[in-house]
Amino acid sequence: MSSKNDDSYFVANNAEELLRGLTNKESYILITKDYVKEFEDNTELPLSENEQLGFNLGFRGNAGILSEIFYQLINKFSDGSKQQKQIDSRIRKYTVKKLADGELLLYLRQLDY
Repeated sequence: MSSKNDDSYFVANNAEELLRGLTNKESYILITKDYVKEFEDNTELPLSENEQLGFNLGFRGNAGILSEIFYQLINKFSDGSKQQKQIDSRIRKYTVKKLADGELLLYLRQLDY
């Protein structure tokens, strides 16, 4: 069962709980060790900040709009469950950080600014 722990992280132990946290736009989502492997195997992770910067520079800042259109089209016609497609789409608003204990922390990109 997902919940918020003392550090105010939304805890996700499976895809259903992760999707709930992403849908609610939780600021911090903790992916537990038990779910990390499945998460990494099934989820299309967003570009890192450095990868995004290079991509945006190459398109003079217009890459965000164009890439989102292409991404949504590809996601719509790709294989995979509806739930996983929703996770892949919503996770693009998050930064992924590996924690020392094997867990992953997702946090909203807007918190970086």
